[in-house]
Amino acid sequence: MEKYNHILSKDEKELLGVLEQYQLDIINNFLEQTNGDYIESANKWLNATPSNTAKFGSQPSTSKLYQEKLLEEIEKFLCGDERYEEDRKKLNNTADTSSKFFISSMSAAIGSYLGVAGAFIAPVIVLLLISFGKMSINAWCEMRKSNRENL
Repeated sequence: MEKYNHILSKDEKELLGVLEQYQLDIINNFLEQTNGDYIESANKWLNATPSNTAKFGSQPSTSKLYQEKLLEEIEKFLCGDERYEEDRKKLNNTADTSSKFFISSMSAAIGSYLGVAGAFIAPVIVLLLISFGKMSINAWCEMRKSNRENL
């Protein structure tokens, strides 16, 4: 995944730019409502979903749970869990190192595991990646590991 370390160092506009325009419009609205809070905007996205994705949204009390589950899956994807080994191999074997390709591949892989469309979780993944700040994937994985050990 070192090939994709540059993804986490992208600025907000560049990462948000991978989203479809309809997604970006909604996310920009949420960011405006939350004074730029990526996590709260991710929660708003999870709660603003249509009824056919109700298991992920429409119940404010559960959005934190789903956000944490999604964060766990992002961690598994980025930090080497074998569940996503084939997906990481495909990413590493492609010449495309663009943010859009990375986000769409990651969203599709995680979405298939969680049983939701990658397009639905892509905006949340982008917001969470932005919230990680400008660090390498290895540094983020170590931070998550340390946080779990301190619980």
